[in-house]
Amino acid sequence: MKFVIIGIGQFGRALALYLADLGFEVTILDEREAPIAELKDNVSYALVGDATDMRVLRQLDLVDEQTYVIVAVGEQYERNMLISAQLRELGVTNLLSRAVNELHGKVLKLIGVTELFRVEDVAARQLASRFVNEGLMRQRRMDATHSLADVRLPEDWVGRKLMDVGLRSEYHLNLLTVRRGQAWAEPSGDDVLEQQEQPVIDMPEASMVFQKEDVLVLFGKDTDLQAFVNKFDL
Repeated sequence: MKFVIIGIGQFGRALALYLADLGFEVTILDEREAPIAELKDNVSYALVGDATDMRVLRQLDLVDEQTYVIVAVGEQYERNMLISAQLRELGVTNLLSRAVNELHGKVLKLIGVTELFRVEDVAARQLASRFVNEGLMRQRRMDATHSLADVRLPEDWVGRKLMDVGLRSEYHLNLLTVRRGQAWAEPSGDDVLEQQEQPVIDMPEASMVFQKEDVLVLFGKDTDLQAFVNKFDL
């Protein structure tokens, strides 16, 4: 799976870094040199170009079922719509466009863009999920019934090995990695929902010993995740 992000403002920048940290191939495109120069060492490809120019878009490998194209341009409505319309004309299969408000979203749908998102709505759902799903420090929904979640380590697991806790056999959850240590960066102060990120260890071995204040990055059904945090009162 590959991602092409068009428009590297505050949101586009955060999205690019997040996807790159997860190990995906990420291409960024913006007409301004400054944001591209800032991120060029963090992503797979960093390109300076005008995405409203069809010639620029044609040079990218966008018509691919494994490529997701995200138009992250925000306040410049006309620019966003022109880029989205040209991507539709190119036949991009997986196209997601940022809608700034309801009217903007309606116009994008008239163009033929069906996958829309509003940054404010995403942030609101993320914050709400932290209250509704107690114990889940962070939850990222993968489909209607499955999620990826950061969960605090149960206290009585400190000092125990992964192979001995029955995480998959008893709780039906998969451990993808473990967050351990101090946060790698301080929040910028511009985003009230921004969270500090702890570094992750490599793929956990069965013999790995859990340490105090570890955070488990788990994948599984929402019901199994909630049952897990309820059992240990996390």
